[in-house]
Amino acid sequence: MFVAQAYPFAQKARLAVTLAWVAGYVNLVCIIVCGRAVSHVTGTLTALGKDIFDQDWEPLILTCWLLWWFFAGALASGISMAIARARKWKSVYVCPVACEAIALLGFAISLSASGASQVEGGELLVGWGLFASTLFGCFAMGLQNATVSRISSGVVRTTHVTGVLTDLGLEIVNVLRPRAPRRTGGAETPLGLTVNERALLLSLILLSFGLGAGLGGIMLAWTLHLVMLPPIVFLIWIIWLDQSAPLADLIREDTIPPLGIALPAGIGLFRLRCDEGRKRGSHRLPNMTHWLESLDPEIRVAVLDFSEAKDIEVAGAEELCVLGDRLFRAGRALVLAGVTPGRFSALHEVGLDRVLPAGSLARDVPEALAFARDRLKPRIEGT
Repeated sequence: MFVAQAYPFAQKARLAVTLAWVAGYVNLVCIIVCGRAVSHVTGTLTALGKDIFDQDWEPLILTCWLLWWFFAGALASGISMAIARARKWKSVYVCPVACEAIALLGFAISLSASGASQVEGGELLVGWGLFASTLFGCFAMGLQNATVSRISSGVVRTTHVTGVLTDLGLEIVNVLRPRAPRRTGGAETPLGLTVNERALLLSLILLSFGLGAGLGGIMLAWTLHLVMLPPIVFLIWIIWLDQSAPLADLIREDTIPPLGIALPAGIGLFRLRCDEGRKRGSHRLPNMTHWLESLDPEIRVAVLDFSEAKDIEVAGAEELCVLGDRLFRAGRALVLAGVTPGRFSALHEVGLDRVLPAGSLARDVPEALAFARDRLKPRIEGT
């Protein structure tokens, strides 16, 4: 979940949608309790200019405080991801999300320690309580915005909706156009995402942010001390989901195991390997679409060995269907090794055995390589 290339854009977008409500929730609580928005800096930066114009130095200090801690959150996100990459962690984004949960916990503690039992009559925090609460709120939102932006390669942001609403207006025009073309990719629109899918994504982010704000208002009316419990529990839950099912490694083999014989030209063998010491059934497939994009063009038949991997999840098997279809359209082939009866059932459920030609699912590597050689024969004879 927290690996940029772990899943296709659609699945990463679902993560962004689920996190957008956290931003709406935290922003609502801060607006009511602290009198300041913390999930975005547009209004904050505008207030900075107003404070300078009015020569109102106390609000100016608070405004600079908000800007700094939002920036510090984004900076902390980048630093934690760099450390995770240096240590070769699979889920490099789990650290900043954990930091966000801790920051929200600090926000909750600062609210409780301020001495207020509830919010009445629009009374706002003042003094050290105001500075402490906005520190944690801005830091958490900077973390989240930078992290989701990196996960989605800069396409999606979750802590503000100005750009979301603007892009949605533009996409609605494309949706209403007859025979709207499929996107060809770019910095703002991922490869293969239709205008309808783009519009739906933007709408869901907008709706999620609004629902989060509504939920924050309901919780704040009920309790001030426990108001931050829902987003903290949610972040802990998605971290647990990520860590309970890590990604399997995809390793290229240069020779035929265990003989050590070189593979025939045009055939590539890739082995899925799980972490040692973890129970079977606790790993997920990596992003096979990203793997295909980096596949050596000289490989005409790709053999994926699932002998050490867990039973294939339906979501992963669905991605294999897309992978097999793309290879076929490119004049290449996909062969799977280590297909046990249980794995075959999962593959059959999503129709992979109907997408791939006969002889594409093998019990072991020798059988898979024999199938791969058969795939090469027509191409050799036709050259």
